[in-house]
Order: sequence, then C-alpha cells, then structure tokens
Amino acid sequence: MSHLRLLLGAMATVVLASGCATAPFEAQVGQRPPDPGELTQWTAKGRIALVAQGEGGSGSFVWGQRSERTELTVRGPLGAGGVQLVADGETFELADGSGQPLDGDAARVELERRLGARLPVVELRYWLLGVPAPQRAGSGPVQMATGAVPGFVQDGWVVSFEELKPQGRWTLPVRLTATTGSARVRIVVDDWILPTP
Repeated sequence: MSHLRLLLGAMATVVLASGCATAPFEAQVGQRPPDPGELTQWTAKGRIALVAQGEGGSGSFVWGQRSERTELTVRGPLGAGGVQLVADGETFELADGSGQPLDGDAARVELERRLGARLPVVELRYWLLGVPAPQRAGSGPVQMATGAVPGFVQDGWVVSFEELKPQGRWTLPVRLTATTGSARVRIVVDDWILPTP
C-alpha cells in the first residue's frame, strides 16, 4: 500500500510540474512588457501570413523601427515579389520590387490590393511589442481578450499572443495573431535585434 501511495504521489508531482510548465507566459524576474516610449529602436525579422476573404499568402519580413519611422520589407508570395514600406506617422510610402514609389492614399490602396486586406501598420508597430497602440481620438476602447491566451481587442482587431519570450530586459512576442472579420494576420518573429543596455 505504501508503494502505491508513493507512486501516486510521484505521478501527482509530475502532473503538477507539467502543469506549471504550460502556465500562460509568466515573465521571469526582471522582465516586463516594453514601454514603446522607452524601446524606440528595434528590428524584428520573421514570417508573416495574411488571410482575407478566403484567400491568403505568406512571406518573410524585416521590420525596423527608429523612433516614429517604420521601415517594413516583405518578401515572398505575400509581397508579390517584395515590397518596401516607410511610414512615420505623417507620410506613407510604398515601393515594389522594381522600385516604383507610391505615397499617401495611393500607397495604402496598392498595399491593400497586394495583400487582399488592410494591414494595420500603425497598430502593428505596437502589437509587435505586445502592447496596444496608444489611443487616438475616435478610436474604441481597448479590452482584454478572453481566453487562456493573453491579448486584447483594439479597433475591431482581436490580438492574441501565442508565445512570448524574454528578450533582454523585456518579454516580447514570438508568435501573435490579429483577426478582424474575415481577415487574419499571423506573425512569427524569428529574431529580435534590440539596443544594448
């Protein structure tokens, strides 16, 4: 009987230990979600997939953030051979693989045509860091998403973080999904390049 009690105790310990290992994304001591006002210089490299109205594609991306300036390069089927996007809050410029530049509304329309849906570039800058974008006039409230996976709802998009990892002083997303209506953006970050402390 004592052997059975020991065996059951050992099994309970294994189950509890495995349960702790799969607990949702607790930040390690000294790590926290970043403050975008503090973390203003960073580069993320990885893969992006977008589905809209039953159609989709995927490609690789390099996202460089330098204060307010966003430089995004997408290659592969999603980018139809490759596109480069530059935005700084006031300007929005797009160039395709041949280097043909577009700006303003023409750039936004072309990007949406290529991707099949509106890519929320302004918001993604913040979502990539694991935080909501700052509230703008007329924007809806940010709500915490329900369920086991951490995330939030902003401007009609449900943002979920399937995997977070310590990166330097912060905990940053490795896999995230943003969904609205029939559109879904999935991002996997293979490499974070952060400023040295």
